[in-house]
Amino acid sequence: MRFLRASSGIGIAGLLLTAVVTGPAQAAPTDVPAGYECAVTYASVGWTTGFTTRVTITNTGTRVFGPWILQFVFPGGQTLIQGWNATFSETPPSVQAASSWQPSIDPGTSFWIGFNANGADEHPSGFTLNGVPCAVTFGPY
Repeated sequence: MRFLRASSGIGIAGLLLTAVVTGPAQAAPTDVPAGYECAVTYASVGWTTGFTTRVTITNTGTRVFGPWILQFVFPGGQTLIQGWNATFSETPPSVQAASSWQPSIDPGTSFWIGFNANGADEHPSGFTLNGVPCAVTFGPY
């Protein structure tokens, strides 16, 4: 494994966080250990000023995700109202959902979380689970 040397003091973690917050992941990072893979099904229904969403997280790999953090990026001015089955936080436009009810997601299993948000019901991007880019399917609620 190659390690990059950061002379500016930013460090690898800062560079990775910047990549997650500034835009969607395009390809799996080369430093993701074998066996970590995930899929997300994002289903939402809108109303006049916001929307409700159910996100199903599936561990499609061979290693346990635990504890886990799901991250994604809203496309516009959307903001969280409330969430369930996870501990939610946001630094707009980035949203993080951390394990609280389900501390780990075993290989071949799924877990769902949900939230209400203000703003247009548009599809977010850049879904990652513990930094691993996830395959995403969008559907009706």
